[in-house]
Amino acid sequence: MFSRETLEWLLGPDEPSVRYFTLRDLLGYPVGDQELVAARAEIMSHGPVADILARQNADGGFVMQDMVKRYGEAVALTGYQPKCKATTWQVLFLSQLGADGRDARVKKLCEYVLEHNYSRERRVLGIEIKHRYGVGFFALPCFVGNMVWSLSTLGFYRDYRVRDSIKWLLQYQRFDDGDFRTPDEWPYRGKQDRCFGRHTCFSGCTRALRAMTVVPPEDRTSEMRRFIERAVEFILLHRLYRHSHSTGGPIRKEYTLFTFPQSYYDDIISMVDTLQQLDVADPAMDEALELIISKRTPEGRWKLGYTPSRSSVYANFGTRGRESKWITLRALKILKKARLS
Repeated sequence: MFSRETLEWLLGPDEPSVRYFTLRDLLGYPVGDQELVAARAEIMSHGPVADILARQNADGGFVMQDMVKRYGEAVALTGYQPKCKATTWQVLFLSQLGADGRDARVKKLCEYVLEHNYSRERRVLGIEIKHRYGVGFFALPCFVGNMVWSLSTLGFYRDYRVRDSIKWLLQYQRFDDGDFRTPDEWPYRGKQDRCFGRHTCFSGCTRALRAMTVVPPEDRTSEMRRFIERAVEFILLHRLYRHSHSTGGPIRKEYTLFTFPQSYYDDIISMVDTLQQLDVADPAMDEALELIISKRTPEGRWKLGYTPSRSSVYANFGTRGRESKWITLRALKILKKARLS
C-alpha cells in the first residue's frame, strides 16, 4: 500500500483536486461524507479550477479577440484552436480536475459547447477547421470521445447532443489494423484521412472506448456492448500502446510518458484505468502495470512526464521531470484496483 508520507503529501492543501480524489478513490470516503464535500468545495475556490474559470467570458466560452483574428470567427467559436487555450479544452481539463458540474460557471461552459459544437445536420459534436477549400465541420473521433466523456462527467450525459455523439461513435468509429480502404464520403476523407486510414488512429480508438465508460451498465445496448468488445480487442492487440506490426515498439512516445492533464493522447495509466473500469483483465495490462511500477521513485511517488507548456494553459499543472501529485494519484488508483499498491 502507499506510505503514510505519500498519503499526507497527496492530502496537502495546495492541490485541492488531488486531495478530493485521494479521499474518494484511495481512502474510499463515501458520497456525502462531510470532509469529502468540503474537499469538493475547495476545488472550486482555489487552485487550477478557479484559475481556469477566472478567464471565462460572460457567455461561458473562452474566445478571445486574437483567436478570432487569427483563426476566423467560425473556427474560434467552436473552441479547438489554439490548443489548450480554446473553449473545448477547458471542458476537458475541468472534468479531469473534478470541477463541480452544478456550478453555474461550469454549466454555462458546457451549454456553450453544446450550442456551438453540435451540428444538427450531422448530429454530432465537432469543430470547424480551416482547410484548402475553406472552413468545414469535422467530427474527429478523439474529439468526439473527449467531449462525450467530459460533458458526461460534468453532468450532461442525458443531453441529446451527447447521446447523439455516442450514436455517432457507434456508427462510424472503426478498429482497422492496416486493411481498410478509406472511402471519400463523410465523415471519411479518402487517402487524406488521418483518423480512418488503413490503420485506424489509435488515439481515436482509446478515446472512443473511454467515452463508453460514462454509459451506465444498465444503459448499454447490445450494440454498445459489441462496440466495447471490439475496442478492447483492438487495444489488447496493440498491448495497450505498442505497434501490432514491425518492431512492436510504442506507437507514440506520449503513451509511455505520464501525462497530466490528458488531451487527445492517452498514457498507459489512462489506458489501464479505462480497461479496469470495464472489468477487463489481460496479461497486456500486467505488462503495463509493471512498467508503471518500474517508474516509481524510492519515495513512492511518480514524476510528470508531460504537461502543456505553462504559456499555453490557464493553470499550473506541474513541471515536467518533477514529482507530481497527479501522476502519483493516478498510478496509485490503478495499482490499488489491481491490488498492487
